[in-house]
Amino acid sequence: MTFTQGFFRAGEVTATALNVYPNPLPIGRERHQYGDGPFARLKMPSLPNFPGVYLWDVDNEIVYVGQSRTPLSRRLGPNGYSSISNYNTFARQKGRTNGGQQTNCRINALANKALSSGQVIAIWYCITSAEEAASVEAQWMATFGMPRWNRRDERSNIRES
Repeated sequence: MTFTQGFFRAGEVTATALNVYPNPLPIGRERHQYGDGPFARLKMPSLPNFPGVYLWDVDNEIVYVGQSRTPLSRRLGPNGYSSISNYNTFARQKGRTNGGQQTNCRINALANKALSSGQVIAIWYCITSAEEAASVEAQWMATFGMPRWNRRDERSNIRES
């Protein structure tokens, strides 16, 4: 069995800009641990408007696996990994549930670093139902292990050592 068996290659990720830093912080706000950048403005390959599991492939190595209960095109598109808004870099304020998406910032910054060094990034995907996405992701990790860009198993909150 290969890493990408059952997955479709969407295509390569390119950048319209590299090494982009967020705008200055508004008064009273702080950035989360991944909010300083630099980031890329990514152009994702065409992705389906269905939930599923996706793989980030850097120079033929799977470096990240994720799942989305929402359409893959949305998760990896302009409101997801491909473009980091200033708000996405904000830390949660004490006693509130606001704050940016740390995973988007972390993965985008890693993609920025890879693309800046001339590496090739491709996205692979597998369409699932929203309910099946997490279990398909977990099965992939159980079979192949946790890729190096993944921090932890989201379902068990166990950090990779």
